[in-house]
Amino acid sequence: MTPVVIDASAGAEMVGRTRRGRGLGRLLSPDAVGWVPEHFYAEVLAVLRRRLVIERKITEAQASTAVGQLRGWRLRKAAVSPLLDDAWRYRHNMTAADAIYVALAEHLGADFLTDDHNLADAPTFPSQIRVLRLPH
Repeated sequence: MTPVVIDASAGAEMVGRTRRGRGLGRLLSPDAVGWVPEHFYAEVLAVLRRRLVIERKITEAQASTAVGQLRGWRLRKAAVSPLLDDAWRYRHNMTAADAIYVALAEHLGADFLTDDHNLADAPTFPSQIRVLRLPH
């Protein structure tokens, strides 16, 4: 089994079944085991809400389907509190939420699936973590 930390940028695309989301899914190896920190679900919901209510890029039906996909997605969940000290090291170049994903990938020795190129290109992003991402 290959552990892969999936961040909210990738997760929102995947549950929304967008073209990018399908592409991101193809980057995962057949034996990939998805890991997320607890706040992943709230972050993905926030993206879906923004796309529906503010940007009007998706319909109510599409948003409801994506929420159902999110609820049913079998991911391993990690508590946030044990990751706080390691995440704090990245405070100068990453948001707190993003740093927790990175700290989780470090703890697990996992690959990192993201659609956030700014995060993956952050100056302090650990070089030992393999980043899975699509081109812009």
